[in-house]
Amino acid sequence: MMRPLLATLVLAAATTAAAAPAPASGDLAIRSVEVRPSDPVVGPSGSVRLVVDVVARGADRVSVVLEPGRAPSGGDEPGEEPGKEPEPDATPSPPSGDAVPVPPGSPDPVVSPGAAVPAGVPLPGLGGLASAAMPGMVGASRTGRPVRRISSGEWETWRFLPDKPLSRWYPSGPWTVTATAVNARGERAVARVGFNLRRATEIEGLKVVRDGDGVRVTGTLLRVDPVGKVDYRPFAGQRVRICFRPAGSSRWKTVGEAVTRRDGWFTARVRADGEGAWRAEYAGTSRYAADASPQREA
Repeated sequence: MMRPLLATLVLAAATTAAAAPAPASGDLAIRSVEVRPSDPVVGPSGSVRLVVDVVARGADRVSVVLEPGRAPSGGDEPGEEPGKEPEPDATPSPPSGDAVPVPPGSPDPVVSPGAAVPAGVPLPGLGGLASAAMPGMVGASRTGRPVRRISSGEWETWRFLPDKPLSRWYPSGPWTVTATAVNARGERAVARVGFNLRRATEIEGLKVVRDGDGVRVTGTLLRVDPVGKVDYRPFAGQRVRICFRPAGSSRWKTVGEAVTRRDGWFTARVRADGEGAWRAEYAGTSRYAADASPQREA
């Protein structure tokens, strides 16, 4: 199964005021919000921990909130995709949390891995400060996963490590991260970025059999059970690409496709252009991850 790519998602941020002029040097602003991994994939067991970096200036306090739904386009609250029915595994959105900075020049004590970090104690290396423990998937952690504030000129990076990891029990599909920066005068700047939480898929039992001047490729596409009763269920009505790599080549090319039946099974007969390797690929959706089968020689 293909593993999720630990890529970076960066979004240029704006203040809450519509059509606001570019901020002068030193004014409150959020430059970017970065989520890692940017494309989290969860299986039937285990979980994925997120890291959220907010690059801001002029802020005395920064908070983040993670919640299901797409980023709003005009002041609306995040919500479900238009035309999509909520899946039956929805989890209530947790409250927000803050990361609190530490004054420049504060000492960096040694913190043992896994040890609790008391509020008000700067963390090693980057001078961050842990805030109160957050009960939900937002804010800062005090359980040995440091919240850091990294200074680079007038811009500072505020790092959040949500207490609760993502798992199959959270809604799949679009999520929104909302970052809010507040300065000493109570002014606020808000920026949002989105990502998709996807459940794993798996192509199993791929077979490639010579059939005259072609080959017949069969297999089954499974997905993590959306209702959580079993690990995997058949994934019906999905297009699967049939790919071929000629002997001596490193390049895969799509030579056919099939649509899965109710039991997840698919079959396709394609022309065989010499010897080489075959595999099936599933492109994925906003709710389910892509996958590629092991290759088969024929």
